[in-house]
Amino acid sequence: MPPYETLSTLIERLLGVPTRTTRSPTTFQIGVAVGQIMRQNPNRVGAVIVNASANTVYVAPFNTVAPTRGIRLGPSGGTLALVWFEDFHSVGWEWFAVADGAASDVYVQEVLTGPSLTGEDHAPSV
Repeated sequence: MPPYETLSTLIERLLGVPTRTTRSPTTFQIGVAVGQIMRQNPNRVGAVIVNASANTVYVAPFNTVAPTRGIRLGPSGGTLALVWFEDFHSVGWEWFAVADGAASDVYVQEVLTGPSLTGEDHAPSV
């Protein structure tokens, strides 16, 4: 065993299970109609949702998300971070989004426990 611990080892010790980071299998553009951005997944322990568009995006864990019923992500980088020990069960729920303009890019990254199901697991390039 090396004289130091890796980030993966520390996270596994904290959670008691190995984790992996993946892009959401439902990568998309959101428009003025509500769209799903994350499927329900009880193995999700964290997620980051980033509004990469010039429009305002609203997200929520229900399909009636709207400007008056959702979390506002500002243009060009508005971000929502979800983590199990602060946001509890909502991290694993299905999440939806709607934007105030068409073709609004949304980036989603998830932290999951368990084996890879999508084959899209990856570590960021350095």
